[in-house]
Amino acid sequence: MSHARRIRAPETEAGGPMAARRKKKRPLRPRLPARVKRRSKRTRSKHSSELVGLAVLAAGLVLSTILYLGLEGGSVGSWVAGALEAVVGDAAYVLPLVLIATGALLLARSPLLDVRPFRLGLGIGVVGLMTLLGRDNGGWIGLIVGGALARLLGETGAVIVGGAILLAGVLLITGASTGAILQRTGHVVRRAGAGARRAFDWVSSETQPHDDVVLPPAPEGFPARRLVDGAEAYPDVVGAVPSGEQPLLAAGEPEGEEPSLEAPFETSSEHADYRLPDRQILRRSPATPAETGDSGARVADLLVRTLAEFGVDATVSGQISGPRVTRYELQLSPGTKVAKVAALKDDLSYALATTEIRILAPIPGKQAVGVEVPNLSPRLVTLGDIYDTLPATASPLAVWLGKDISGNTIWT
Repeated sequence: MSHARRIRAPETEAGGPMAARRKKKRPLRPRLPARVKRRSKRTRSKHSSELVGLAVLAAGLVLSTILYLGLEGGSVGSWVAGALEAVVGDAAYVLPLVLIATGALLLARSPLLDVRPFRLGLGIGVVGLMTLLGRDNGGWIGLIVGGALARLLGETGAVIVGGAILLAGVLLITGASTGAILQRTGHVVRRAGAGARRAFDWVSSETQPHDDVVLPPAPEGFPARRLVDGAEAYPDVVGAVPSGEQPLLAAGEPEGEEPSLEAPFETSSEHADYRLPDRQILRRSPATPAETGDSGARVADLLVRTLAEFGVDATVSGQISGPRVTRYELQLSPGTKVAKVAALKDDLSYALATTEIRILAPIPGKQAVGVEVPNLSPRLVTLGDIYDTLPATASPLAVWLGKDISGNTIWT
């Protein structure tokens, strides 16, 4: 019995814990089939590509409104636009179009973006464009790459290499072949030359006289027409005028009278010695104190600081004071868009506490932007200030109009 107990005891022990180990916990959610998992992953990947395409398209549209239309993009948008212009220069104006096209391709699920030559050509084309723009307009990349090529190959060599890199990028993006393009161009040129040659031959044949024209024979039953010489058949009508007869006079022309050269009205020479009155009788404007140098420097400094607050780096390179307004000539830093200054007209007017300002972007004949600000104490321009002796080449009807911004008199 003791032996039996020893045998049963392991059975009891094995029956309890081992049975507990065999119990498996059921999951709270049932497992999904593998087909459903693959479908969900595929749907998630499609949605992710569409969301990325929508984000890229929105970024391209925002940059286009800032760079093309000059609209306010906020702190983030203005910072991004300024950073792009600093890095890639004028090539930043191509970036919104690239982003919009890429976003549209992502939304359309185009397989073109998965092709390695397309992506490689896009990068090579951007580098070639910045190299072609050079050190002044290509941003940091153009400064590094274009500057190195200019030192090694010269300005002309750098332009040629930049154009070749840009062409290589375009060929990789489009998948075209240079040989096929040249063959197609030659075929088009040959066809155009053949067409021009045929047109020239047709025009030459139409303009040349035809001496071998053969009249068709007269139909049967009708007598053949005979050419008649009018001078021989009707000498009294077609014959020449005899030498003894005088030709007929024109209608209304009196015989034996010569045309009169007298004027149709009488002129008087009573005031031939008339002289214009002395210019001293014209009233001149009273002398007013001119704009001081401190006032102009203060306005120029305020103008530069206001532009810097909106992300425009500029310096005042010149100043011209007229009787009514003063023009400040601004020199913009490389890569700064001129339209930005024109878009800040109202903000500059508010900062300068003036009614209205005028912006010349750019000044005709100068590489500068002009900002015309009304003077604090404008001077009145009268006829005595502008009247002077006209040049010898002036018309008798010439009049004086006024003064320009530099104080020079204008007449017409």
